[in-house]
Amino acid sequence: MKLKYDFLLNYLLMFTKSIVIVDDDPDLINLYSEALKMSGYDVASFTDPCLAYQHIKENPNQYSLVITDDKMHDMNGLFLGTKILEINPKLNVIIMSEFGDLKCNYKFNLLKKRVSIFKLISVVNESISKSISHGNKF
Repeated sequence: MKLKYDFLLNYLLMFTKSIVIVDDDPDLINLYSEALKMSGYDVASFTDPCLAYQHIKENPNQYSLVITDDKMHDMNGLFLGTKILEINPKLNVIIMSEFGDLKCNYKFNLLKKRVSIFKLISVVNESISKSISHGNKF
C-alpha cells in the first residue's frame, strides 16, 4: 500500500511542478526554460500564444502555472491568461510586462520583464507553494 501511495504522490507532484512559458522572444524562452528545468520543473515553452492556448486546452490539468508575456503578436498575455483560467480556474498565471503599471485581473501575478533568474525562480517557487498549500492539485 505504501508503494502505491508513494507512486501516486510522485505522480501528482510531477504535475504540480509543470509550467508553461509563453513569450514571443525565443532567447528569453530558452533562458527561462533552462533555468526552471535546472530547478526541477517540467517546462513546456511556446513562442506562439495560440499554440500555447490550444495545448493547455487539450491538457487542462497538466500544469499548475503559466508564465506569459503581456505583449505578443496575435494574442496578448492578459487575454491568454483570461482564456486559460476559463479552461482551468485553478491554474496560477504570471503576466510578465515591461511596464510596471500594468492593470489587470486580481487573479494574475505581475512580474516586471527582464527579471533576474533568481527572482523568476523565487516567484515560481512561491506560486507553486501557494498551489500546493491551497490544495489546487491534490
